[in-house]
Amino acid sequence: MKKISSRIGFTLVELLLVAAMLAAVGMAVYGAFVRGISIWQRVSQPANTENVGVFFKNISYDLRNSFKMASLKFHGEEARISFPTRIEHHQNEGAEDSIGLVTYSFKRRDKALYKSQADYSTAYLKKPGDERMIADGISSLQFEYYVYDAERKKYSWVTNWQDRDSSFGVEVEKNLPLIVDIEVGVPSDGKEQIFKKSVFIPSACCWPFIDDEENE
Repeated sequence: MKKISSRIGFTLVELLLVAAMLAAVGMAVYGAFVRGISIWQRVSQPANTENVGVFFKNISYDLRNSFKMASLKFHGEEARISFPTRIEHHQNEGAEDSIGLVTYSFKRRDKALYKSQADYSTAYLKKPGDERMIADGISSLQFEYYVYDAERKKYSWVTNWQDRDSSFGVEVEKNLPLIVDIEVGVPSDGKEQIFKKSVFIPSACCWPFIDDEENE
């Protein structure tokens, strides 16, 4: 009687063929995934740029309406700024202009810019105002302040301006910065695209000029 042998399993050639097919499919899926991420980044880039434009518009308006006030001081840090300005205060009858404190800040963890707004009574009691995000997809924020140094009798750029409150009560408010320089970074194709804006503060226009000081 003739014995029939049975074969169980795959040959080495079959295994190599299947492995090659799986590798080809994996490369195709990975390539499609990478292309999708690249397309998403390019599509989201204009939105981030538009958010930066809205941020520049809001902060420019608020800075131009800022003023010197002893009870609500101008505080400037490298990635945070707070100052008194004219705000829109909402009441039962509707909205009206009033005095308040506005704060712009950057939260690195969220990669976003935030704005908080408090009316006078809330800010005077050092309570936080209502905060909302105004721009996301942000990689950096930096402020610089063009201020007058009375001792050196010259203007200079600084990264901090009255960033600390006095522990002994209310300090005399110094002059406001003449100019606030703003830089916002947005990720772009693995790099950082920088947007810049310089805002002149009209209420700081009465500072002594260097030429006037030298002529006295």
